[in-house]
Amino acid sequence: MPKKYKKVTLAQLKHFHHEILKNHGQEYLPLPRNKEDDLKDILENIDQYIFGEELYPTICDKAIYILMRIEQSQAFPDGNKRVALSAFEFFLNINGSSFNSGISQKIKAKFMLSIATNMLEKKEAVGCCIKAIRN
Repeated sequence: MPKKYKKVTLAQLKHFHHEILKNHGQEYLPLPRNKEDDLKDILENIDQYIFGEELYPTICDKAIYILMRIEQSQAFPDGNKRVALSAFEFFLNINGSSFNSGISQKIKAKFMLSIATNMLEKKEAVGCCIKAIRN
């Protein structure tokens, strides 16, 4: 039986987006309806099973799934990588872990860029996540 965990909501993603743009002095553009549906699907599909096995069994697997899928969806007019990273860190936090506070913003940005440019595969990203979190 899968472990229970807390989920990120669409409202939280929208809030992250709005705050990120506001903090960077950028204009907020609302999320198009079809992109809102895409994000809902991403958040709901975290509990996938294949042949009876959970596809994303650990918190790190789920966090990386959120990070990669939000970034790849390009749902927001601007700030997709920043929203994905915020959702990733928030998800870890609400589930009792956190991205190591000793990691600089520059390293986090490099990590995100490696995922965005497909230089870092899912398995490697999960490994990095496991090393970087602290319980």
